[in-house]
Amino acid sequence: MDSSHLRGDDDVFALLEQMGGGGDASSSTENDKDSAVHNYPKNNFTMPSNLEQAFQLSPPSSPDIEIIRHRNHEKFKSHFYDLFRNCVPSSSDASPTPPSSKLETPNAQRNQCIRSLIHPIWRQMPAHSVWERFQFSVKTLEADCVRDNQRKMGQPTPWCAVDNEEQMINHLLSPSAHQIYDWIQYGKQRGILWEPLLPVPSISSQDVNGENNQRYRRKTFSLLEEEVKFQFIRSFKKCVGGGSKETLPSLDRVYSSLIKLQADSSTDATEMEGVVMGMQNEKQNFIYDSIFNSQPFKKVIQKLHKKMMYLAEETYAHFVSDMKKCSDRKAAEDQQRMNVNRKRKRSKDKSGNSPKITFIDQADDDYATTADANIDSVPQQAKVTFGGISLKINVDHLQKLERLHSNTLSNILGSHKTTSSFSHLVFSLLLRYDALEGAGLQSAIPQSVFRFLQSKFGCEFESFASPFNCYEMNQSGAFNFGTAFGDTDAWFGSEGTFFGLDFSKGGCFQANPPFASEFIESMYHRMHHFLSMSKDDESADNDNEEMPPIQFVIFVPSWAESAGWQSLVSSPYLSKHCLIDQKNHYYAEGTQHRRSRRSVKGSNEKDKDNGMKGSYRVASFDTSVFFLQNDAAKANWTLDEVQDGLEKAFALQEEPQEEKVPAMKHKKKNKKTMSSQVSTTETIIRTSQATAQKDTQRKPDKKKRKKEKSSGKKKALVSGGDDEMNIFNSLGLFDGK
Repeated sequence: MDSSHLRGDDDVFALLEQMGGGGDASSSTENDKDSAVHNYPKNNFTMPSNLEQAFQLSPPSSPDIEIIRHRNHEKFKSHFYDLFRNCVPSSSDASPTPPSSKLETPNAQRNQCIRSLIHPIWRQMPAHSVWERFQFSVKTLEADCVRDNQRKMGQPTPWCAVDNEEQMINHLLSPSAHQIYDWIQYGKQRGILWEPLLPVPSISSQDVNGENNQRYRRKTFSLLEEEVKFQFIRSFKKCVGGGSKETLPSLDRVYSSLIKLQADSSTDATEMEGVVMGMQNEKQNFIYDSIFNSQPFKKVIQKLHKKMMYLAEETYAHFVSDMKKCSDRKAAEDQQRMNVNRKRKRSKDKSGNSPKITFIDQADDDYATTADANIDSVPQQAKVTFGGISLKINVDHLQKLERLHSNTLSNILGSHKTTSSFSHLVFSLLLRYDALEGAGLQSAIPQSVFRFLQSKFGCEFESFASPFNCYEMNQSGAFNFGTAFGDTDAWFGSEGTFFGLDFSKGGCFQANPPFASEFIESMYHRMHHFLSMSKDDESADNDNEEMPPIQFVIFVPSWAESAGWQSLVSSPYLSKHCLIDQKNHYYAEGTQHRRSRRSVKGSNEKDKDNGMKGSYRVASFDTSVFFLQNDAAKANWTLDEVQDGLEKAFALQEEPQEEKVPAMKHKKKNKKTMSSQVSTTETIIRTSQATAQKDTQRKPDKKKRKKEKSSGKKKALVSGGDDEMNIFNSLGLFDGK
């Protein structure tokens, strides 16, 4: 892309400043709708590769659409948890001692025994964990099917079909609700759209019985079955070991009961005797096989899958219907504004036209302590509010997002100027990741481990990250990183999903995937594809005589029984496997961006005992670190002493690093040189700090402060002077009332 057309172009940046309200939905006639999804570029304009990759599967989102998606997703989860719990027989039907008259055959007795085992274990299985892990696997499957359809279509998706830079910005930075609705409808009909959050009943709504749709339905059943088996085994061990409210007979008793029932139903007693003797050291595996291959268990899985697919179909239909209502409402509002030729008054708009970022007083900070209040009065948390929803983010992470957004605009447009769409992007990002429960699934390896990999191997790519937890080498940039959601993450630097990235040019790539076995297995197959490449492969995209070094460093739980772990440990490209003891290492908290800045700093690398309250948490399991290398990587990088280096880095015992100087303090030392680079967030913090100092000098009594709390909170944000007020009003990001 030739960015010279945009670099320094005031007209284009004037357009960017108008992007906060999106396009004009009132012009969505049938002809306009057709042109929005059918017209393809008529010139040789090429979209930047990182944006094209990030938006390959899904169109950009918006706060309105994201709220609709989030609410439907929450409803789905609630209903899924209920149907999951109700899929097993009732306790009366699963009685271990039914009347003998009802069980005349050995097979019937065996099935009833298995039902009596399934019921108490199933009640202990966490439905939310089943869905969280299954969601990652099924979304990977859906994306794979969508890519197949896109390759067959051979054309860019309509949201990426642009003629020029201005149209690209209009499409991808702040599209209107009716644009997104049209794109989703068009893409879903043809099976070229990936829904990032909601489960879908099919890939294409047009060809319901097509090959891809049939493959999708078969594979979702298999993925669901494997996930249920995984959770069943974990719950079984707790029940037998006494670590659960539901208790089962001893392992030996369960084993002997199943053996006896199987022997009674067998016609060859001699054969069964050999089986019994051969299974003495594999009692658990025999029990699992007996249960998983039984008719009662298979019926439960079939029932669960069938009801889940019906629920997915109903949920997605509601999502599309809600989007249509939102699109029509926005179109009517825009038409009304055009007719009266004036803007809607804010007092009549309860939700506001754009998300508002405000800062939280320490008195309202959930993590603030008395000691914190004595240190300083700078706000530690902010909240982003839109449509009646408020989402918290600490100030450090808000500043980080601003840096990432600025750097992304610089790479694409050639300027660090931040647009008024920033608050839209932040709100959509926060709401999307809020839908992913499970802090452990979003955890990251500590920054000390990143520094070790960077210094040892020159590693500068993070395969599974988010804009919140991606590693920053310094305040001016970050590792290149891939994320799960290109549609919300692209404008913060994401290069898209791991499964769509090209690693053939070589390098060292860090991978800390979601801890779902099927997902890890899919990840390995993708890695194997690049590691097994030769210079003669058409997909290698390499003009050198030799293949470049390719190395993947993978961090996963040491779950030896899982298929994902087995695929990695049995890889022909495995050069080294390091095992990190559970008690001696830490992970970065997956939800640290929601916590106050003070609480995160209070649990730094020297204060590890703070545990879950800060930025690090003690690992819940042993960690396996796999080094997969092709021949060129083996020659380029030696793996001596990596075990010791990883253990020290994971235990946060590395050499002390120079701490970042907060931007607002740095400005005091270099006031002249930094005055032109003051960010919006930093300006707000500086204003709040000055206000807090004045309030401290006045020392109002508690009653007076409590009385003025509700009315003075917003005023405190803008009481630092007219200059700050002008900044807020011009950007349209912050509520200055």
